[in-house]
Amino acid sequence: MGNEIKEITINPATDLIFDNKVREACKSCKRYTKKATCPPYVETVEYYKNILPKYKHGKVFYKKFEVPEDYTEPTDEESKPNTLGRKSSLEIHNHLLKERMKLNKEGHYFVVILGSGSCKLCTTCDFPCAFPAQSVIPMEGTGMDVFAMMKKQGINDINFPINSYFYRVGCILYD
Repeated sequence: MGNEIKEITINPATDLIFDNKVREACKSCKRYTKKATCPPYVETVEYYKNILPKYKHGKVFYKKFEVPEDYTEPTDEESKPNTLGRKSSLEIHNHLLKERMKLNKEGHYFVVILGSGSCKLCTTCDFPCAFPAQSVIPMEGTGMDVFAMMKKQGINDINFPINSYFYRVGCILYD
């Protein structure tokens, strides 16, 4: 796989997979209760399970990121914005924003984007969100089982825990 973001067209009615266990796993994330776009501050799994499959069109964007053998996450605050996790999330995030803008220009006004992990737009999150037009709710925060959804699309090498590589996955749904 190259360095580009790949795209898969999905049918929201049949390809979105929800599981309450995914949302429950959010409670073990270090960002839980610290992000305005994450649980417990977003709607319930039942809400998303009811509304998101009603969109007519969908796309999943994903990219595989290699983890250098000698990579360690920085511990000092000054270097934290340059972590591999943050940069990879923002790459998908920014791609989703561009795709949404393109769809809006084409006349699609019901467009929702869902990001890859917690929103990394700001280094410190404000409550309420200071940039709601640019922020994203993570797919996992809606209860979407990203692993199962990607396997359904033929991407079978998404593993946890992360070893030498990881994927970032984002989603856009629209009418």
